Amino acid sequence: MITIPKILKNADYFLFLAMILLLVFGLTVILSTNQEAFKRQIIFALTGLLLYVGVSLLDYRLLKSASVGFYGTVLGLLGLVLVSGVVTRGAVRWLEFGVGQFRQFQPSEFSKIALILFLSFLLESHIGSRLSFKVLLVSIALTVVPVILVYFQPDLGTSIILLAIWLGMILAAGLKPVYLFLMAASGLGLLVPLWSLLKDYQRQRIISFLNPALDPLAGGYNVLQSVIAVGSGRIWGRGFGRGTQSHLQFLPEHYTDFIFASLSEEWGFVGSMLLLLFFAILLTRILVVARDARDDFGTLIAIGVLSFLLPQVFINIGMNLGIMPITGIPLPLVSYGGSSLWVTMVALGLVQSVAIRREKL
Repeated sequence: MITIPKILKNADYFLFLAMILLLVFGLTVILSTNQEAFKRQIIFALTGLLLYVGVSLLDYRLLKSASVGFYGTVLGLLGLVLVSGVVTRGAVRWLEFGVGQFRQFQPSEFSKIALILFLSFLLESHIGSRLSFKVLLVSIALTVVPVILVYFQPDLGTSIILLAIWLGMILAAGLKPVYLFLMAASGLGLLVPLWSLLKDYQRQRIISFLNPALDPLAGGYNVLQSVIAVGSGRIWGRGFGRGTQSHLQFLPEHYTDFIFASLSEEWGFVGSMLLLLFFAILLTRILVVARDARDDFGTLIAIGVLSFLLPQVFINIGMNLGIMPITGIPLPLVSYGGSSLWVTMVALGLVQSVAIRREKL
């Protein structure tokens, strides 16, 4: 039986502290740029903390039997989005329930947790050994289904993250080098047909990333304004509430996709480095938990969460700096949004659950 002293002894406090500090960073930037969004984000953060604590106290091993049902439920919700989802800015990514400000949620975010749990359940008996070709094919099939459903919303960014989760977890489980080589070769061969499958705006984003100056008032506008905002912060930043790019509406999505640019403008190089330091601590602690987990299921859960968060951080900050194409991927714990924040905190709660039970209690 788990007791409070044993929980306090085994909990990873650095993981928790890094999470809280990143939340504070995000809330501060949102407060500076949009007070109404700040009020909603506070509620998201408080409910997210409750989810984090609840999942941390839950024995992660109990989720093995529930992983299949949860995966199936999320697939059903993703299918429902395509049939009766809410259209916002040309994308169908949300479902509505009830009334009020918080009636929408994004099932594609929850697909990350569902995939992590199901792949952990599938691969746990193979970690430390070489994956059989059969298990590899099953893992691909389990990943491809939500990837396709999410892509047709359309949401290329989340599709990429789902693929990153799969790749990180099969590498941790022991993928044979020959399979890795064949997949890399196949991926290169699919570049041309994949380009034809992209939506027009997705292709335009890639072209604008390669040369934003080609269309500075349309396709390249977001990238150029983001880079200007980051550069204008210099060393110490303009100060709280003094970011001209965000407050004068030059910078689009300044508290969601481009919140890092808003932060850099107001907090400067020093604030940006602090944010990166907290992310480094968070990701390092997840890796430590994966190493010290008491079983392979716990190790794979932690690796899955790492494979979900690391690419999001890299891609989001990269697109804010103009070194990655714009994909609409939020910055974990920092960007505004309920579904994204809840899923991130549930994922970190799973990692904390693994940490708490790293020893026999």
